[in-house]
Amino acid sequence: MDLLSFDAEPLFFDSPPTDEVAQLLEKAAQNYGNEQAETDLQRAYHLAPDHLMVLVALFRHYVYQQRFLEALAISQQAREVIRRSLDLPHDWRNLSEAYLSGGDKSMVMVRCYLFCLKGEAYLYARLGELEKATAILEKIIEIDGQDHLGAVALLAVVNGQEHMQTSL
Repeated sequence: MDLLSFDAEPLFFDSPPTDEVAQLLEKAAQNYGNEQAETDLQRAYHLAPDHLMVLVALFRHYVYQQRFLEALAISQQAREVIRRSLDLPHDWRNLSEAYLSGGDKSMVMVRCYLFCLKGEAYLYARLGELEKATAILEKIIEIDGQDHLGAVALLAVVNGQEHMQTSL
């Protein structure tokens, strides 16, 4: 499976949100670092809770603010939106390279789904839930044998943290 395939497929941001939501996202970007940015993002989320542009913007905001539990919830929601659009199994542990590369699944959306999982692994690691992070990263590595998504390096970091915790 070529996760770097960019055949002429639409990207998640190719279906723009409404003008109002787009303006809120733009205002949030301009107001980054102050309370108004989050207010604008929350309004955009209220108007378009399943739009990936909104979810990605809100995820990034929470990660940059180090609000990892909120970022995790948003990533899981984005992953669910993608899961439904690709008709993937409910449980990511049931995914396989063969399943993801079969049929006419958009590689762009498969990649986005896997990046959501990788983001969740990072967040779990930051929250000290190393077993959850490891399980997710091992699944991504199983699917992405060429490591296009960089899960091997993140797993090495997580394993280093695990080693540090057990040696204390």
